[in-house]
Amino acid sequence: MTKVAESLEGINFQDQHFVGTIALKSEDITLPDGSKMALGIDGSHWVLIYQKEETFKLFQYFQKNNSIKVDHNDGTAKDLEQFKKLVNYFLASAHTEQLVTYIPPQ
Repeated sequence: MTKVAESLEGINFQDQHFVGTIALKSEDITLPDGSKMALGIDGSHWVLIYQKEETFKLFQYFQKNNSIKVDHNDGTAKDLEQFKKLVNYFLASAHTEQLVTYIPPQ
C-alpha cells in the first residue's frame, strides 16, 4: 500500500491557492495509533480534525502569520508543534487506499 507522504512528494504546500480535504474514508479505519484525522487546506488556512478515542480536537493553522487556534481558542507554540507533528504523522502513516480526497470544482 502506498503511504500518503509518498504521493505528496511533489506538491508545493506553500501554494496559497490549493484547496482540498484528505480524510479516512470510513469510520471503521484508524491510523496505527488508533487515532483518526481529516486535513483540510484552503490556501493558507489549514484545518485538522483529530480524534483519539472519544476526544476530538480542532486545529486551525494560519500559514500567513504562522498562528494556530485550538478548539476556537488562541493556541500556543506547543499547540503549533503538536499540530505539525500530527499532520506529519497523518501523512506518513495513512495509506492512500484508506483515504478519500475532496477537491472542490474549479
